Amino acid sequence: MIGRLKGTILEKTPDHFIIDISGIGYVVYTPATTLKKIAPGGELVVYTKCLYKEEEAFIYGFLTRDELTTFEELISVSGVGPKLGLHLLSAFSPEDIYRAVEEENVELLSSVSKVGPKIASKIILDLKGKLSFIEKSTTFSQAMNTLCSLGLSRVEAINKLKDLPPNLSLEEMVKQALKDGHDPRHDQ
Repeated sequence: MIGRLKGTILEKTPDHFIIDISGIGYVVYTPATTLKKIAPGGELVVYTKCLYKEEEAFIYGFLTRDELTTFEELISVSGVGPKLGLHLLSAFSPEDIYRAVEEENVELLSSVSKVGPKIASKIILDLKGKLSFIEKSTTFSQAMNTLCSLGLSRVEAINKLKDLPPNLSLEEMVKQALKDGHDPRHDQ
């Protein structure tokens, strides 16, 4: 099982990218939102889920653990496969999916192509109360947004925050992230 990949992006297509790790190019399927944020030649760390279909392995990659965990929860729902999970994560953040499930917002979920009201209702039925990990990670999201507003890219912010202890306050997370390197506020 491959849980994380770190390497250089070789190329990207509308539904996947190829990441080079020690001379081996891995094909990684990912949400459209991730593809918009990456460029060939850039370094990248992605959290991954490996799925096997017949004799072929598929790697699905995400910039955050919340995206990965949301993907895993979505594909645990009968009738929701990896492609549909990626469609949902291309349209909504994990936090948006969490809110839609908890508020039983069938209309929002079914607004995604290939997700009808029947599948949206099944997602809500199966996942209501199960996505609470997202609610607990809002401090991480707030810290990431703060760092982005200070000039860091989303990937830079995630990389600075990902190894910090989860019990830090928002202020402590931002201070720790800025202490570990370059502070974009001093660039002006």
